[in-house]
Amino acid sequence: MEKFDEFFADDRRLLRICLSSVGYEFNAREVIANAIGRLLLQRARSETFRQRPLIVILDEAHNFLGKTLGSEDDVQHLDAFELIAKEGRKYGLNICLATQRPRDITKGVLSQMGTLLVHRLTNDRDREVVERACGEIDRSAAAFLPNLKQGEVAMVGVDFPIPVTIQIARPNQPPISDGPSFQDLW
Repeated sequence: MEKFDEFFADDRRLLRICLSSVGYEFNAREVIANAIGRLLLQRARSETFRQRPLIVILDEAHNFLGKTLGSEDDVQHLDAFELIAKEGRKYGLNICLATQRPRDITKGVLSQMGTLLVHRLTNDRDREVVERACGEIDRSAAAFLPNLKQGEVAMVGVDFPIPVTIQIARPNQPPISDGPSFQDLW
């Protein structure tokens, strides 16, 4: 809690929480992420972010949204980030979701996203979800999504009558990845 209090008091307001070392057993990652989301939501409801808004970036969002624990008789919804998406803006708490699986993000959450940055989508269900989430995008405009090249992103949403394609510059230093480097190994 001390680190969170320091974060809330800091003008720079950048806090990175990595759950990669937390095991998958007993849904520990999901429970911890949900507890953090609940803390942020509680702080937001008490006006902590009204004058100093906060953006929460949730990477691999499909792993944390729409999750439940327990049995049919005793279901616990891990819904902190859904609640942040639905009501956080009025308290100055905003959310940015990153996922490789839009189809696993609930409709209620997607309907709250004003802008989507979409990389190449080859899965039909993912494309359909993006089309539904951006009511203004038509089928012909969405047809190019599977054809985006490496580093290209389409910006779509309520403020864009047609998708805007952006070329993302390659980083000067390649990202550190936990995966094997097949180019080096093969």
